[in-house]
Amino acid sequence: MKHTVALSALLLSLGVVNAELKVTQPTADHWWVAQSLNTLAWDGSSPDQFSVFLSNSDTNVLTSLLALTSVTYAYETSKTINPGGITPATGYTILLTNPLNSSDVYAKSETFEIKAVGSAYPPQGSPSAGASASPVVSGSSGASGSASSSAPSATASGSGSGASKREIGVFLGLIGLAGAGLALI
Repeated sequence: MKHTVALSALLLSLGVVNAELKVTQPTADHWWVAQSLNTLAWDGSSPDQFSVFLSNSDTNVLTSLLALTSVTYAYETSKTINPGGITPATGYTILLTNPLNSSDVYAKSETFEIKAVGSAYPPQGSPSAGASASPVVSGSSGASGSASSSAPSATASGSGSGASKREIGVFLGLIGLAGAGLALI
C-alpha cells in the first residue's frame, strides 16, 4: 500500500497526470486571416469542455469578448474557426473559458494578429526528412500543367506510435490511484 500511494504521489508531483489546456495555435507566428478559415489548436484534456472567445485589449479594435464557440470538447484538439468580419489588427488573444462563466478562463493564447481578408496564411512548416518540396512527375504521357491553392490545408501530425506520453502518464497515474484505493479496502 505504501508503495502504491508513494508512486501515485510521485506521478502527481512530476506533473505526469497534469492535462491542463494550453492554446498552441494561433500564435505570433501563426496569425489568422479575417473572413477566412483559421485553425485553433490546443493541448490538454482538462477540463473536458470549454467555450472559445476572441479578445483584444484595444477597445477601438474589439469592444468586448467575441464568442467563437459555445461548447467545445477538449478531445477534439483543434477546430476550424472563421472569425467573420473582424477588424484586422494586432493584439488579439484566444480565451478558453468555462462554458457557464466566461470570466473563468482556463487558458489564454499568445497575442496574435488577424490580417485582412485575402492575406497569405502563415507558413505551415518545412518538409520533413524524405519529403519533397516539389512535385515528382513520372510517366510519359506528354501532358503538363500546374495547380495552386489559396485555401489553407488540413494537416495531421504525430508519430503514429499509438499513445502519447501524456496519455501514458495519465493511464499510469490512474492505475496508481486505483491501486491506492484497493489497498485501502
